[in-house]
Amino acid sequence: MNLKLITLLCLAWLPAAVQAQATYPIRGFVVDSTSAEPLPGANVVLSGTDRGASTNLDGYFVIGGLEPGDYTLQISYLGYRTRTVHLPVRTEIMEPLHLGLIPQSMELGELVVTTEAEDEEQETRESPRVSTVPLTSQAFRALPSLGAEMDVLRILQTLPGVKSSSDLSSALYVRGGSPDQTLILMDHNVVYNPNHLFGLFSTFNADAVKRTELIKGGFPAQYGGRSGSVLEVITNEGNRKETEGMVSVGLISARGALEGPLPGRRGSYAVSGRRTYMEPILDFLRESLDTDLPDYYFYDANGKINFDLSPRTTLTLAGYLGRDDMDFEFGAEDDRWKALLSWGNRTFTARLRQVLSRDLYFSAGAAVSEYQSKWTFDDEGVIVDDGLDRLTDYSVKSDLEYLGHPRHRLQTGLWISRYDFRFRERNESLTWVDIDTFTYNYSLYLQDVWKLGALWEIQPGLRGYYHQAGDQVRFDPRLSILYRLDVDKRIKLAGGRYTQWINVLAMGESLTSNFDLWIPVDQSMKPPYSDQAVLGFEWDPRPDLQATFETYYTDMNGVVAFDPLVDSGTQAADPFVFGDGYAYGAEWMLRKTAGPISGWLGYSLSWTRRRYPETLYNEGNWFYPKWDRRHDFIAVANYAASRNWDLSATWRYNTGQGYTQAVGVYTLEFPGLDPGMWNDQGRYVVPGTTNNYRFPADHRLDLSATYKHQLFGLPAQFVLSIYNVYSRRSFWQRTFDTTENPVKVEDVKLLPILPLVSYEVRF
Repeated sequence: MNLKLITLLCLAWLPAAVQAQATYPIRGFVVDSTSAEPLPGANVVLSGTDRGASTNLDGYFVIGGLEPGDYTLQISYLGYRTRTVHLPVRTEIMEPLHLGLIPQSMELGELVVTTEAEDEEQETRESPRVSTVPLTSQAFRALPSLGAEMDVLRILQTLPGVKSSSDLSSALYVRGGSPDQTLILMDHNVVYNPNHLFGLFSTFNADAVKRTELIKGGFPAQYGGRSGSVLEVITNEGNRKETEGMVSVGLISARGALEGPLPGRRGSYAVSGRRTYMEPILDFLRESLDTDLPDYYFYDANGKINFDLSPRTTLTLAGYLGRDDMDFEFGAEDDRWKALLSWGNRTFTARLRQVLSRDLYFSAGAAVSEYQSKWTFDDEGVIVDDGLDRLTDYSVKSDLEYLGHPRHRLQTGLWISRYDFRFRERNESLTWVDIDTFTYNYSLYLQDVWKLGALWEIQPGLRGYYHQAGDQVRFDPRLSILYRLDVDKRIKLAGGRYTQWINVLAMGESLTSNFDLWIPVDQSMKPPYSDQAVLGFEWDPRPDLQATFETYYTDMNGVVAFDPLVDSGTQAADPFVFGDGYAYGAEWMLRKTAGPISGWLGYSLSWTRRRYPETLYNEGNWFYPKWDRRHDFIAVANYAASRNWDLSATWRYNTGQGYTQAVGVYTLEFPGLDPGMWNDQGRYVVPGTTNNYRFPADHRLDLSATYKHQLFGLPAQFVLSIYNVYSRRSFWQRTFDTTENPVKVEDVKLLPILPLVSYEVRF
């Protein structure tokens, strides 16, 4: 069986499904009534039946197989009032309905779809998809944040099963996987390194984000190219009815956003941006402390335009631009060094969405995503290291959904990518390494959500790949199962294979993580893959309370790491070592989603290990990576104290991260030579096995207070955010100073208490 045969099977399946479509479907879009933005994931239920549908990412739904008669629809979406619509169905409704929902005040915890007590029938329509957490922009605003900056990735780190490598990092380590094992999509386009300030902030400006959805494992066949998890980020569509905007000023950055209808109200636009202005603070610290500090700033900008070509067709253009710049001079007055560092992302997406017929929904797009980092080090004007790392991903995608069958929701799609990779490192007279290559990756998927009566739903799927480099073909089968024990109790099971075609070559556990290399699979290597299994139980004891328990196991194969013993001038895969790993654990979460106090409690118990056989990496033995943390407990609370005041708190406790403890010191002596020529008096630290010790357990409390009021008749709010309230500085690294005798152990700790403020005005 090859890719052509899979394509023919997909094309053969769809016409058969079309012939089985219902005579009279109800179809339409669910939108925000104030802005006409689509609401993905909204629930539409036929009252008194087990029939219903959830809207897709564009807010579209179809309920098929209806006999002529009078029907009552209940439409619900998190943060909006549930709406009831009485609809007579006598003949086919030619144009899609546009059903508007009215926003209601919504606080932090409303992360589930249910927001109204009477919407009990929602449970009969829930997807078999496991480990999925949706978040809206309202949730971002309610949590304490570093520097009073709303940060999407840091909010996700408050969920059980999602870890960070340190307080400085916004990178996602999901269920034992490394950050490159998470597929990150923004408006259906891949984002490769979503970090600012060496990971302290993410590239996702919360003012631009409408909705996110994290799938921690067991994701369906419509997603591919990564072996761990999926993060889908959808930015604001823009208000189709009126112009609105906001500006915000903080101690270290400023933000702004504007959105509104296009002329003639045949579409919408949304733009946003932010920039830090840390330069004056750094200048003050540089002079007052008499020390070398870098000049640094970052900026990013988002833009989206929607053209409503017809009631059935919309063309969307979306783009992102972000960049970090650092200029650092250091050293003695007679030997000054200069470092110029920059990195950033650029993305552009053009996407067409169209209702082809009453039961077929089609979308197609073309996209470009580029990540680039550059660095230059010079010593008194002599360039000693000049480097460039660039990955450009050109892709085209298409998806086709068949929504007309009452028991099936079929979906198929094609994704073609071209990866252009360039890596160069040189000095003023010699080029050490220069790689300039490209390859193509083709993938095709087919999946179905099949309702087997009122109690069972299954979601089988298959994704096939053809990778040009090495002429490699892979197939990833996927399966999810939902069984309803009762109206408020569900069991979910998922599993499958997940292949990865692009990897990060980590340069080490330091601030240089922004200069890790993204390497496409080439002809000299096989793609890494994982086999996952997830089992979960969900219970809703009350409409505003949900308890979730999940266990998982992941087997990893072909995990790639950097071999520092190999000379950097060798070809292609030579600097790599390949290994395997596994991760398993259990997660528990209790969420309260309504009332003046909302939030969640979460706990995870997890293990993850890696091994690189037949290499010198930890002598080929199993070891725990840095992000392996046995216990992780988190409590998140939001209190709507009054109409004007919101208070939020986050407290986290976790096992300390691993580090490699020295087990000894030896001295090299060369007769006639000064031992100082050989690494700090000739003494060398002998490392133990990788991450053989752990730092003490870590815990931290963050608080925030938001005061909402009117400024000259405009909505405004003042935010005070206190990071690390009791100033318990967590460990980051342990170093060994061999210039001292005996060798001195030095611990590098992270941020102390940090109060920061911001002020926001909306218009």
